[in-house]
Amino acid sequence: MKDSRPYEPPDAGAIADAQNKDSNLKLLLAQRRLYSRAKIWTTVRGVGVGLIAVGAPLLAAFCEPATVWAAALAAGWYVLNRVAFQRLERLDARRGATVQELFDVAVFGMPTIAVREPRLLPEDVARAGVPGSLQRSRARADEKLRNWYPIRTDVPGRVAIAIAQRGNLAYTRRLLQRHATLWLWLLCGWALAAIAIALCFEFSLATFLLAVALPVMPPLVDAWDEYSQIRVAGREREALANEIEDAIKADGTSPISPQQLLAWQGQLFALRRDSPLVPDWLYWLLRDRAETEMSEAADTIGGTSAQQEEGK
Repeated sequence: MKDSRPYEPPDAGAIADAQNKDSNLKLLLAQRRLYSRAKIWTTVRGVGVGLIAVGAPLLAAFCEPATVWAAALAAGWYVLNRVAFQRLERLDARRGATVQELFDVAVFGMPTIAVREPRLLPEDVARAGVPGSLQRSRARADEKLRNWYPIRTDVPGRVAIAIAQRGNLAYTRRLLQRHATLWLWLLCGWALAAIAIALCFEFSLATFLLAVALPVMPPLVDAWDEYSQIRVAGREREALANEIEDAIKADGTSPISPQQLLAWQGQLFALRRDSPLVPDWLYWLLRDRAETEMSEAADTIGGTSAQQEEGK
């Protein structure tokens, strides 16, 4: 259902305060839990396929009669991966994107433009979080959920929102690119190692196909699919981030309209909902550096806007 009220962005100070309100931090905590739950299936997929891809060539090298069983296991896992695990991963990932959208709408004071799918009830959000105020406080401190967006209070609210939207796009794009590149290089490296094992142990053609090609090709196909999806999503994120940055720089002469902010938010939600996930271990490894880069970029872009405001 659309909200007929015209949207007026709140001032930057109100946005900075809103993102640290207890009710909004609860949404961030629920979002993190849902994404982490989705990443369990990401881990199951990666570990299972990785073990098969690594184990099958080694098994064939030392126990050739087990090659057929390894090939059958690889084929079965590939089907299970595509049919079940990937669906379960995407289900929780889309729920996480919906909760993050609820957070953004609350912090940016945006109206409900349309029902986001999948739609979540308040009870769903509560179940995804941690019960009890003390546990929630500890969890928020542990997961650094305060000051989620780098908000400058010396710029207009519309600019603060645009900077936050652009920062999230650039931040996620960098994490996804690093994840895809790492995964692809690891699998390509192991594919070469598996071929080297086959040559060293002089596998027959049948053994090579069953113990190397069949177990190694599915994860390579998955990695390439994910790499391709991330490249497409990265280009879309980059184009949207550049559009927002250009609008921020031109805000002094052509102020950003509320409708632009709402349109960008809709595009941002679609990208979050459909993008591949970054494993938690890599996310935590890269988070500090990515956040530093995002904050520095926000200061640079926001500084230009603040100077424009002072010059008026």
